[in-house]
Order: sequence, then structure tokens, then C-alpha cells
Amino acid sequence: MAFLRRPYLDPSVLMRSRGRQVCISCHWFRHHSGVSCIPLLTCQLHQGLIPHGEHLTHRCQGWTEDLVRQKGWAPEVG
Repeated sequence: MAFLRRPYLDPSVLMRSRGRQVCISCHWFRHHSGVSCIPLLTCQLHQGLIPHGEHLTHRCQGWTEDLVRQKGWAPEVG
């Protein structure tokens, strides 16, 4: 069975960040269960994998506020 590998983001894309502007709080951040339930951290903007741990301390130039946090839960109901 062939396993599709997505390349990790180039280190030059990610820069150190303090506070809440990090990958895990970005609108583009996603996580999935990979083979053997190993979490895969991905960036939809750059279409690549984020190295484990970097999602807590790094961000890129394309960081944007998560829309759920920005507008609140289920804004279409209001």
C-alpha cells in the first residue's frame, strides 16, 4: 500500500512567535490522525506538514485569526 507523503514546511517559512499568534491558533491549521494514530499537523495555506512542536512556538506570514474565535461559535445562528 502506497503512503502519500507530504513534505514538511521549509524552515524559512516558519518564524518564532510568542503569544497566541502561533500555528495552532491559525485559521489554516489542521490536524489529522495518520498511520498508527500518529498526529499529522498540517498547514492548508502552504499545503505541507508542520514539524511536531513547532505548531506551539512558530507562525508564518500568512497567519490569520481562527474564524470560530473571531466571530464566535456558530455565527450564522445569531
